[in-house]
Amino acid sequence: MILTQPDIRKAVKKGEIAFSPPLEEDQWGEASIDLRLGFDFTIFKPASGVKISVASGLGTIGDVGFWETIRKEEFNSHGQRETYTLDPGKFVLAMTLESIKVPRTMIARVEGRSTYARVGLSMHQTAPWIQPGWSGPIVLEIMNNGSLSIELTPKIDRPCQVTFFRFARPLPTKLTYGARATDIYQDQTHPLRHKKKKKAG
Repeated sequence: MILTQPDIRKAVKKGEIAFSPPLEEDQWGEASIDLRLGFDFTIFKPASGVKISVASGLGTIGDVGFWETIRKEEFNSHGQRETYTLDPGKFVLAMTLESIKVPRTMIARVEGRSTYARVGLSMHQTAPWIQPGWSGPIVLEIMNNGSLSIELTPKIDRPCQVTFFRFARPLPTKLTYGARATDIYQDQTHPLRHKKKKKAG
């Protein structure tokens, strides 16, 4: 069952779903929540001749040598809003301003918004699902497929939306995201830095 706006409001009031910082009223859609853009933008550095595998996770790609993160402030020293420009054909990892908590009774899905899609921006490549038990911000894999340079403004742009689906019955706690040692992205603060896997035993 997809939750409508009144359902989501009830779930937030009960503490089932949580958003931090709190939502603004214009973020509420008919059956989804618009999420705001955060302040960090991470790009991969050119690495000629380097070959990687991600079959076992990000591994060495999480090494600082492969990426660079730029942190924007809300305003510069002149009181002007800071922005990030994404040129045509370029890819950047960003994060939502909001951290969200998904209960074990639901799964959520993040999608781009049509306004951004119409200028060629995609918000995720192949990873729209937010698992039950998840907590933390959402990584956005933003690609500019259009022909225009796009100015992205932290806290102002709302490039994606999240929808919630309720299960017929709650998922057992041991199966929720964060319950296993391999769930290294729980409460992530960076798209590539993450918790180390715990050794068995």
